[in-house]
Amino acid sequence: MSDQRPPDAVEPPDPFEGLVLDEAFVRAATVSEPSARARMLAERWRHEPPVDPGGRRWSTGGPGRSRRARRRGRHELPGGSGRLGRLRRFHSLSRGERWTAALGLLIVLLVVGGVLFEPQRAHTPQLARTAGGPGRPSPSVDRALPGGGMSAGSRCGTRGYHRFPTAPASLGVDGSSGPALLLAAHGHRDLGAGRSGEFTFDLRLSSGSAAPLALSAPLGPDGVAVEIEGPDGLLAGAYGLAATVEGAPHTPDGRGWLVSSSGAVAHLVLPAAALCPGVDAQALADGLSLRTDGRNAVTGPAPYTVTVSLADPEVAELRRSLGVRPQGEVLAATNQVPVRASRPV
Repeated sequence: MSDQRPPDAVEPPDPFEGLVLDEAFVRAATVSEPSARARMLAERWRHEPPVDPGGRRWSTGGPGRSRRARRRGRHELPGGSGRLGRLRRFHSLSRGERWTAALGLLIVLLVVGGVLFEPQRAHTPQLARTAGGPGRPSPSVDRALPGGGMSAGSRCGTRGYHRFPTAPASLGVDGSSGPALLLAAHGHRDLGAGRSGEFTFDLRLSSGSAAPLALSAPLGPDGVAVEIEGPDGLLAGAYGLAATVEGAPHTPDGRGWLVSSSGAVAHLVLPAAALCPGVDAQALADGLSLRTDGRNAVTGPAPYTVTVSLADPEVAELRRSLGVRPQGEVLAATNQVPVRASRPV
C-alpha cells in the first residue's frame, strides 16, 4: 500500500524534535519519592481496606457494588452480608475500633436494662417495691393454720371484714386512758428451705389504770384476730391465734395474765397460709409501712391496713368501772397513724 497523503494535509509538528537528553536536562529533573507514612499506609492497605476519618469504610467494589446498596445510597461493606459478613467486618476493625464498638454496646445494654440513670428511690423504698401491688385475692375456704388458729379464706376480697365487728370503733385512742392495745412493731421473715414465710407482730398491752387487767388465755377466750385489707378487700385474715406474753404475771388460776399499767408485750405470728390465694407475701409486707420522706417523717398512711384485735369480758368490766371510752370488750390496734383524742380547752 503506497504512503500517499493528500496534497493539502498538514503534518503536526513533532514535540520531541530537537530534544537532547544531555546531562544538564537529567540533573534538572525533579525526583519525588513516597514519604514514610505513604509507604506505611500502602503496606497496610494491601491487607485491609482503607478507613476514612468519619469511620466509613471505602468500597473496594466501586461502581460494581450491589443494586440494593445503590438504592440505599450507601456503599456496601466488604465481607458480604448477613451474620457471617458482620463478623468478618468486626474482625477487620482495628483494636481501638473494636473497643469503641464494645463499649458503646455495653452502654446501650445498661441504659435499656435500667442499670444506669435509674430514678433514685431512697426516699420511698417501700412504695417503689410495691408499685405492682401484692396481687388480687381469690376466694378460698377457712382452714386450720400451723401453730393454731383458723384462716379467714372464705372472706378473701371482702371489704370491711373483721372477726370482731366492733374492732374499728374499739381502736386505741392516743391520749385516752383505760385498757389499751397498741401495735409496737411488725415485719415479715422468710424461713427458707422451701418453707412458707410468716408475719410477726409485737403488741403493747396496758390496763391504763391502777387496777390490773385480767386477760384469759390464749389472750382473750377467742384468741387474737388479724385482718390485712387493701383496695381489693381482705388480703389476709386469721382468728383464734395464740400469743406469747412477756412482762405480766399469770392469773391465780394460771390460765391468763394480769396486765398492769406499766404494760406487757405480746408476740404474735401470722403464718403465710393465712394469705388469700394470689397475694404475694413480700409485696404485702412492703406495703404495711407508713409513707415517709427523706427525713423519715410520715407523709401518708400505709397502702395496706392491719387490724389486730381481741375480745375479753374483763376489758368491758374495767372500762365500765373507770367510766372511759370506748366501751365494750374489744381491744384493737392498727398500723395506721392513731387518732389523737380531742381534749376540752
